Amino acid sequence: MRHRAAVFVINKDTVLLFYRLKNGEEYYSVPGGGVESDETSEQAAVRELKEETSLDITLGEKIGEFEADNNHQYFYIAKSWSGIPAFGGEELERQSPANVYRLEWVPIEKINDIDLRDEARKILLRHISPASHFLDSIVTTTIDRPLGSKHPKWNFVYPVNYGYVPNTKSGDGEEIDAYVLGVEEPLKEFTGKCIAVIHRLNDDDDKLILVADKIDFTDAEIRAATNFQERFFKSVIVR
Repeated sequence: MRHRAAVFVINKDTVLLFYRLKNGEEYYSVPGGGVESDETSEQAAVRELKEETSLDITLGEKIGEFEADNNHQYFYIAKSWSGIPAFGGEELERQSPANVYRLEWVPIEKINDIDLRDEARKILLRHISPASHFLDSIVTTTIDRPLGSKHPKWNFVYPVNYGYVPNTKSGDGEEIDAYVLGVEEPLKEFTGKCIAVIHRLNDDDDKLILVADKIDFTDAEIRAATNFQERFFKSVIVR
């Protein structure tokens, strides 16, 4: 089995990725490479980042790993880094019109719009979202802004039920908020499955997306249903 170590380098609201164009196919990958027989995955991560990106990094925690197609991949976060990204190593040697490598700072809010391989998207987004541990669990929320009610300050009307999860604390010090989708009547309380989290990049306040059992919504449908409020923020949907 092949072992590979990869590192997410984050700069504000962007992440450093390899853009790839191979035989006409476009996709993205996380900088990293194979673990040699005489090194740990942590040592390989630091070495590969230097070879591939020219960056000197201080390695942070391992945020995930997965196994598929005889490959075991380890994903880390760079705790700190220095230098100017410039790719090299084997990637530079392989570069050709039919096999393109290019380092790009990709906005995290656009991460769901690109083809990022190998479970990397899920691992990264679940790491940066403080509320991601609610995903796929059953959550009870108190509805303090029922469907059809008006915001007490901004006077807009809530097109969905909106509330908070008691006995929780979000990054802003208040309870974690939740949108309830798929219910067409005002509620006082709701218990349902958390299918997604809206992670705001310019506000320290994640929002849960709750639905009744066996109901699902696409990212586009979630965006449409919550746009009345989320349009004021930069965000990414975490699954």
